[in-house]
Amino acid sequence: MHETGRAHLLQSTGWAEVKAATAWRAERYVLEEGDARVGCVQVLRKRLVGGLDMVYAPRGPLVDDEKLPDAIVALRKALGRGMTVSLLCDPEAPESERLASALEARGVRRSPVYVQPRRTLLMDLTQDAEKLLGAMRKKTRQYIHKAEREGVVTEKTTDLARFHRVLRTVAERDRFGVHDLEYFASLVEAFGDALQLRMARVDGQDVGALLVIRIADRAWELFGGWSGAHSEKRPFYLLKWHSLMQMKELGVRRYDMWGLAEGDELAGVENFKLGFGGVVTPWIGALETPVTAFLFPLWRFGARRRLAAASA
Repeated sequence: MHETGRAHLLQSTGWAEVKAATAWRAERYVLEEGDARVGCVQVLRKRLVGGLDMVYAPRGPLVDDEKLPDAIVALRKALGRGMTVSLLCDPEAPESERLASALEARGVRRSPVYVQPRRTLLMDLTQDAEKLLGAMRKKTRQYIHKAEREGVVTEKTTDLARFHRVLRTVAERDRFGVHDLEYFASLVEAFGDALQLRMARVDGQDVGALLVIRIADRAWELFGGWSGAHSEKRPFYLLKWHSLMQMKELGVRRYDMWGLAEGDELAGVENFKLGFGGVVTPWIGALETPVTAFLFPLWRFGARRRLAAASA
């Protein structure tokens, strides 16, 4: 995975271990051009009804953008016919009509459903701290300094129960689902020291939590939230800033805020993230192609929506 220069969390063996708990089976392929290795891909296979299955490549294949159409076609061929209905790929390729046309010419079309975020915010941590602060919105910078003055403390922890309590509080307040403690334990088991938990505390009370996973020179901010307590001290601003600085010290060059809003219900979260600067990056989105053509309608007319929800 690292050979491509495009290492990704969702293409890691750790992620395959986590997804195995929900009946996804991992397969790995090397993509070659003559004698040269040009990329690789990890796919996850899941059984549908009637002995059929589908294959999903989260954030894959890992290839240069111009090689993506050939890579997906080669992967489709390698998967064979049999009882495999479809292949869904979700690469980190830029939004591009030219690339979309090249893919469509090879029988690979954009899917009307998506699994991974179609836009994200990428932070360039090769810059020094002053430059990063200077690129932020004025209010964000002020709130970071306010949290420092008000005595907000952030710290690393290995206590999953602590982390999960804050996350549950956030979920109950904002009315969204949250994984159980066992799921987060499986993440820790799969990623070990690459996974970092950081908490924000005010007067001894946990008020913020953040989970970040680092692979090579990139980090992904997967889960986090603020409990709602001590809003006047802006604890989550400092928690996010200290997470960025911690990853920078560990050699991370690119920090992924993991998605921007797709609807109005998350507009506040998006606005908070955008305050930190960074580059808004749109991806081409989910791409689907039939593996066994006569079975593909079964995917297109029902299975794709159910599987998209289960693939995240």
